[in-house]
Amino acid sequence: MNKRRSFFNKSLLSLAGLSLMPTILKATQKDKVINGRFIHMVFFWLKPETDIADFQRATENFLMQVPEIVNYHLGEPAGTPREVVNNTYSVSLVVTFASKEDQDIYQKHQAHLKYIEENKDKWTDVKIFDSWGKED
Repeated sequence: MNKRRSFFNKSLLSLAGLSLMPTILKATQKDKVINGRFIHMVFFWLKPETDIADFQRATENFLMQVPEIVNYHLGEPAGTPREVVNNTYSVSLVVTFASKEDQDIYQKHQAHLKYIEENKDKWTDVKIFDSWGKED
């Protein structure tokens, strides 16, 4: 009788654990999603005389002044030599916002406008890609 009860209890615990799996998996999947529904990706091709470290410092300084930014990533080409990868840019910037409205505020923010004015002579080209994500 004890063996049967033990088996029954273990079976119930297993079923309870299995019933929680979708919740656990969903939380894990959600953790992989980038914070922010609006993604603003900027790729800079800097002039040869532009110091990349100085440029990145100036970029981070202005980003810290914009409260609407959820997250950002500032980087350089990863050196992944594949035919489909464009590694010709100098600096990349990925900024996330909670909404398009927050991104609109960012575009008109004094720190952003000042940054552009003070740094536009340091690049030869800029490419921008904006992406709007789905709601949860």
